[in-house]
Amino acid sequence: MRALELRFFIILLLLSDYVMLTFHAPAAFGAWREGVVLVYILLTVLLVFFEVGSRHSIPRRYKEQLFAFAFFIVFYLMCGELSDSSLRMFRSFAMPVLFALMVNAACRKLELEVKLQVIYSTLVLMTFISGSYAAYQYLTINTAEQFWYWPLLSEKGFELEAYNSMREGSARMSGFFTGTLEFNAFVLNTAIFASCLLVQAVRTRKYNLSFIGLLLTVSFASLLIFYGSVRTAVIGMISALFFLAALQLFRRKWLISLLGYSYFLFFTSSIFLYLALGYTEDLSALDRVRQWYVVLESLGSMPLGLGFGAIGPGQAYWYDSFWLNLLASAGYLGLAVMVGLIMFYGKVVTVAQQLRLGGSAFMAGVADYLVISYPFFLSSFFFQSYTNSIVLYLFALVIVVVMYDSKYRAN
Repeated sequence: MRALELRFFIILLLLSDYVMLTFHAPAAFGAWREGVVLVYILLTVLLVFFEVGSRHSIPRRYKEQLFAFAFFIVFYLMCGELSDSSLRMFRSFAMPVLFALMVNAACRKLELEVKLQVIYSTLVLMTFISGSYAAYQYLTINTAEQFWYWPLLSEKGFELEAYNSMREGSARMSGFFTGTLEFNAFVLNTAIFASCLLVQAVRTRKYNLSFIGLLLTVSFASLLIFYGSVRTAVIGMISALFFLAALQLFRRKWLISLLGYSYFLFFTSSIFLYLALGYTEDLSALDRVRQWYVVLESLGSMPLGLGFGAIGPGQAYWYDSFWLNLLASAGYLGLAVMVGLIMFYGKVVTVAQQLRLGGSAFMAGVADYLVISYPFFLSSFFFQSYTNSIVLYLFALVIVVVMYDSKYRAN
């Protein structure tokens, strides 16, 4: 896969809902991600089969992929069933990782910095395009029914609530996404990435056109977040900037890990305290505390959870938290996955430190982005479900690309 094809894949991922809904595409086309991932899995298994037949061993570069396939198969067999609802919930957990593995395998021949520059520049391009449309929505839309997705989703039988699209008579910007939370999460991700690169440009005193572009990107994204009426995005942007400033004072790996875990604990506990102490009257926000109490209490009586089929929009149970949906679906197995993902941050920091050794300001900025974004996502999983979220796909893509390259590029 060349750089242009990688860029096309990311744009298609970001505009998937808009294209599918606008052109009234059949449901089968809506599952294009699942289709390409299935083809990738089948091709990988065939390649491994022929490699084993000719060399009598499995090449190292396939081992992580095979392990991921085996893990998700076992995961589904233990917690899933043959039903649409079960497959949908399982997809929200497995697809971001499998899709990232597929894209990484397809563009393996590209240099790491080239891949990351393509990903970043595409995110910036789509932030300006989608953000401009979002600003147009904010200035021109007076009722929820005027959003592009409202009549299209209503035709499909979705029950839409006006308060999710409007706030105090003003439109809640969503751009080409079907929800304001997803749009703000995407813009926040770009803002953090660009802020990390901007800081590195300042540190290296590279005040050129690239610097101006970074400054414009951060400013535009910050304005979108400020007027986006999503508190999590505003809090996330402010806390990430403080984290970024503090990060510049540390260079030792263990100190950076400590800083990241401290940020994760402080950010998470602060929001829980804010909700528990009643500083908000938002019923949706207050209900998150109750949801955690209910799920944690149920682990004792249901150690393997309720199964994927019982969790999800329109099902018997649905929670406003990625972690809660994981725990409710898989019980203590989900808890083990949660702990594993949290502990994995130490490995991310180690690889981020390796990226700094190359001397490139861009790669140093990517290192800062990894160090900051990983604990932020871990924390936001407590309060956002991220079901089939494009942002989760993008985050998994960057992590997989960097972690895979750190292990195999030198070999």
